[in-house]
Amino acid sequence: MTRIHFIAPEQEAQIPQYQQKWKNIYLSTQPIQHNRAKAAVQGAYAVMGKPEPEVIFCSSPLVAIEQLKAKLQQSQNSNQTSEQQIYTDFFEFASSVWENIQQGNQQQLKLEIKPLEDLIKEVYKESFKSLNEHLENSLPRDLTVQDIIEQIYLGTSPIIDMLGQLPANRGMREFFTDLEQRLPENWQESFSTIFSGIDQQLAWVPGKDLFFREWLKPIIQASLIGKVYGLEHSNYKDAIFVSLSTFEEKFLKENPPIVISQVAIYCIWLDFAFSVLGYPHNSKKWSALQGLVKHCGWIFAVDNLCIICERPTKILVNKENQLHGEGEPAIEFADGFVVYAHHGTTLPDKYGTVHPNQWQSQWIIEERNQQLQAVLINGIGAVRLSQELSFIEIDSLQEYKFIKLENIDINTCILQRINSQTGDINAVFIPHNIQSIGLAIEYANQNYSEEDFPNT
Repeated sequence: MTRIHFIAPEQEAQIPQYQQKWKNIYLSTQPIQHNRAKAAVQGAYAVMGKPEPEVIFCSSPLVAIEQLKAKLQQSQNSNQTSEQQIYTDFFEFASSVWENIQQGNQQQLKLEIKPLEDLIKEVYKESFKSLNEHLENSLPRDLTVQDIIEQIYLGTSPIIDMLGQLPANRGMREFFTDLEQRLPENWQESFSTIFSGIDQQLAWVPGKDLFFREWLKPIIQASLIGKVYGLEHSNYKDAIFVSLSTFEEKFLKENPPIVISQVAIYCIWLDFAFSVLGYPHNSKKWSALQGLVKHCGWIFAVDNLCIICERPTKILVNKENQLHGEGEPAIEFADGFVVYAHHGTTLPDKYGTVHPNQWQSQWIIEERNQQLQAVLINGIGAVRLSQELSFIEIDSLQEYKFIKLENIDINTCILQRINSQTGDINAVFIPHNIQSIGLAIEYANQNYSEEDFPNT
């Protein structure tokens, strides 16, 4: 079976320009123009048939939370209202619109006035409906188990290639590359032999082929949209949440903002779907949504009140476009509110204010959060760790020593090489499932550069 193409090569070639267009928007640190931002919010309410809201501006999400709490408290009897009562009154408002989209949660929000959330959902649903129709018209109606496996292998669904780009999933890409090299030229015949038995076993199932076809559709939908989104995007929402106190985080979850940087990422797909694929849509609502993203910072909307945040004055990202600052904030607002991050992982001030070159190995032992432990391990590096922390020697061979670090929760193995002539020390991390020094040396030579781990 030949590969099925869902978008033309000339359409696929345009994806990077749409990714860059919207990335430039959500990475912008230019001050928002209040008149344009206010007009964008008012226009969004109007296109949804809602009365004009009250619009106020604030310097950062932290200030917005305080203003929102104050407004909510003013609307009730301050002598009888506690912070816990505010939580209870607005608990039904807690679900984030993006969680609803991603998880397919159809639960209705209780508040009657939520035009901005409704606008986002309606525009997105239009694109998704058209995508469903697109796939329905493109997919053959008699797909078998063998067809599905072949199409995934051939790359019809870009999910394998897409996930394989991530360092954490490099093994997936290596697996399929190795499979391709090992399969004979008549690999389709081999697949046919394997899966014909499955087809025979399921022959009694009514509508078997239709079942396989429907099973494949959501995989293709998710991977196609994901390919257009791209992988390299900063997660502002989680970064901001982690930097807040428990009380502030709880309040923010119960009164979720419109995270403009996140909406901009969804706009990559929406823009591509409407502009390149030509999917039908409500142009007024799509224009209103674009206005919000282009002219506003974060938006906190409750009832008829909209609080618009200024953009950050500084955003630092690494080459993978993940939030990253070394000894300085990755996000900083004019009022002094900052967020520290290292290659996409949000850091507490204790680590974020210190350059990784100055991080202390002892912190790894003291830190109980495994995600932060992993950040410290990678930031400090195998060379320092092999010299500064206690370890168990697994094996040794000439100039090489294969060790495992002690007293930390994460199973961390290191291959160390001390040059007998120069005394130079090189060390690299080795996956914990590799147990012999020979395999560790082979892994290091194949997966690290000559600069990181010289093999001569």
